[in-house]
Amino acid sequence: MTAASVFHSLFKYKAWSESELFRILAASPKAPTSSNMPDALWHLAHINIVDKLFIGRLQGELMPCSSTTTEEPQSIVDLSFKFAEANNWFINYTKNITETELDKRLTFVFADGKTGDMNRSQMLTHVLSHGLLHRGMVSGLLPFAAAEGWRDHFTTFLKAEQ
Repeated sequence: MTAASVFHSLFKYKAWSESELFRILAASPKAPTSSNMPDALWHLAHINIVDKLFIGRLQGELMPCSSTTTEEPQSIVDLSFKFAEANNWFINYTKNITETELDKRLTFVFADGKTGDMNRSQMLTHVLSHGLLHRGMVSGLLPFAAAEGWRDHFTTFLKAEQ
């Protein structure tokens, strides 16, 4: 298994996990009444903002950005669509990426104004680990999601793919 194929599998897992989370949030009678829902949606919006920033960086775009957060109210439906769009991009991007391309370094500017210099493997790893960190926070804020069937485990994804 190559690094490129591992990234492809991990981005399919990311898309699966996030899709399942949004499916449960949209269907759960507990979601609208959860006092932690605004915080959970803030974390999810943050994941998506960072995903989109790194999509731009991987495409070589200079994306002006002064913040990786938003204070605007978020909707489950809108975020679900935005996540699907970003996740589809990552799945397609990693489908045919080569080891040489993964090693290529890219220079960019972080939201805090500092220069970033990472190779594509590091960027993809950051997107994956960053999303996992914040999905873990969402899991802590919304424990009913796990009780209603959300399992953010790579092994659960692999079993579902078989």
